[in-house]
Amino acid sequence: RLLPKTILRTVSRSKTSSTCKAFSTSSLSSSQYKLEPWEEIYTAQQIDPTEPTFGKVLIANRGEIACRVIRTCRKMGIKTVAVHSVADSMGLFVKMADEAINIGPAPARESYLVMEKILAAVEQTGADAVHPGYGFLSENTVFVAE
Repeated sequence: RLLPKTILRTVSRSKTSSTCKAFSTSSLSSSQYKLEPWEEIYTAQQIDPTEPTFGKVLIANRGEIACRVIRTCRKMGIKTVAVHSVADSMGLFVKMADEAINIGPAPARESYLVMEKILAAVEQTGADAVHPGYGFLSENTVFVAE
């Protein structure tokens, strides 16, 4: 059975308002992050600012995946490093990151898939951890071991 839009709006507002109250970034001194509309619905738990975290994370991916990782890191007060190819140098994820490192030409096999370039970027930036994202090197056991 379909519900009229007015009823759906009322139900939606009542559900999101309780979730929004449960999630607050006001206690995070390192970041004044504004909730995205989807976060009001999908955020399950509040981020604990007393939980130990990494100081800086290198994101070994691009596009929307990198943007999502950067948003979450920002909320947690973690600095981010984006690696990018020449073709992706003007991408949103590059602009969002605290630092960005060019790792080569446009073809992924000459940039994002070259483990040595990613590891060199980790050394160059002093990143504490690498978030592999999806695809690329995330399923490469040799990369994980390094």
